[in-house]
Amino acid sequence: MRVPLAIVGNGGAAAEAVVALRAHAYAGDIHLFADNQDAPYNPMLGTYLISGAIPLERAFPFGDGHRFYEDHGVTTHLGQAVTALDAAEQRLTTGDGSAYSYDYCLVATGARPAVPPVLGLREALAAPGGAQERRVFTLRSFSDAAGLKETLACLRSRPGEPARVAVVGASFVGIKVASLVHDLGMRVCLIEREPHILPLSAHPDCARPMEDHLLEQGYELRLGAALAGVEMGPFGVRLDFGALPGAADPSGAKGTACEESTTQEDVDLVVVCAGIRTSLDLLAAGQVDTAEGILVDERMRSSIPTLYAAGDVAQGKNLLSGRHEIIGSWASARYQGRAAGRSLAGAPAGYPGGVPHNITHVGRLLFASVGCIKDYDRMTICRDGNSLQVRVWQGERLAGVNLLDCCLNAGTMKQALLRAATGAVTNTGATWISFNG
Repeated sequence: MRVPLAIVGNGGAAAEAVVALRAHAYAGDIHLFADNQDAPYNPMLGTYLISGAIPLERAFPFGDGHRFYEDHGVTTHLGQAVTALDAAEQRLTTGDGSAYSYDYCLVATGARPAVPPVLGLREALAAPGGAQERRVFTLRSFSDAAGLKETLACLRSRPGEPARVAVVGASFVGIKVASLVHDLGMRVCLIEREPHILPLSAHPDCARPMEDHLLEQGYELRLGAALAGVEMGPFGVRLDFGALPGAADPSGAKGTACEESTTQEDVDLVVVCAGIRTSLDLLAAGQVDTAEGILVDERMRSSIPTLYAAGDVAQGKNLLSGRHEIIGSWASARYQGRAAGRSLAGAPAGYPGGVPHNITHVGRLLFASVGCIKDYDRMTICRDGNSLQVRVWQGERLAGVNLLDCCLNAGTMKQALLRAATGAVTNTGATWISFNG
């Protein structure tokens, strides 16, 4: 069967592409393939859904998936995962063996949770069972959130001491999960291989006060920790730790790093939040230019003109670094999806790129990271009462900012960085007058 346009994926990027296609008068058939039956789901809202902070429908910003696609004239193949995509031959194959040729294809498969190479971890994640039996989770899909919510409810209803939960990875998602567990009255142990929390986004000088705060709030921290093995037991999970070269001082005040001898911890539940990996397994090897994801231009085109990509699977331009990077955010996925839809409909406007940005509560503190905090020539630290700003500079240009308990500035910072990166302003002294004291 031949289709004019195939979309592979069912998240924010795919849905925005559909909206943009129809808004720009694309009248051709659209066939959408996905490995799930859900409506387009926002994975950033998983912890809020579990806690009950938002109603179920808020996690599905495009409404009921079937109705959304019907309203936009999309032929859906939900529950039919694309297992192979030959971009040179313009052909895709689904799990049931069906083959489709296409004129154009948009890959919007997103990303999957990264699973560290820890002995027994993949087997524990794949173990069957309901809420009473499952003890190891990731948190990315709607089914992940629903399953974790059910298991947490079972643990809370259990008599005796509060359950103990290990969160593997002090990423933004890991911090949110740890906060969720703590607020539910359970004991939480936050485990991170690097010597400080939020290692990709927080400068160490900003991470330290957040770690102190978490310890004061009753969180357990294992920083610089080498998780070596996971073993399922009848009543919980045993974690084996080993030595990690260059680990944080185990006698230090900022949590406990692993000592040379192997140590063990017993917990009731493990949630793995060790980042994401792009879903590129379907692509035929060597056809499309890729790195961590599919490399795309401003119109979301890959190195093969009939293949487009958007969302967490695509490497667009980071306007600050000038490099093609994955900016793993819901907003970025939607912007890229719109740009792909416009391009496929023949509209000229593309998406020049974005600036990495995240904001979350760390305990009772509010933390934001804008821009690139790792690559810099010099740094300044500004304190005002309990608030903290860490600013990093490349030459004379502000490259990234950490904000702690002063996050009302985060939107202003992001817009200022964007304006400078895109050349919208040339008087950088005026642009940074409020920030570069």
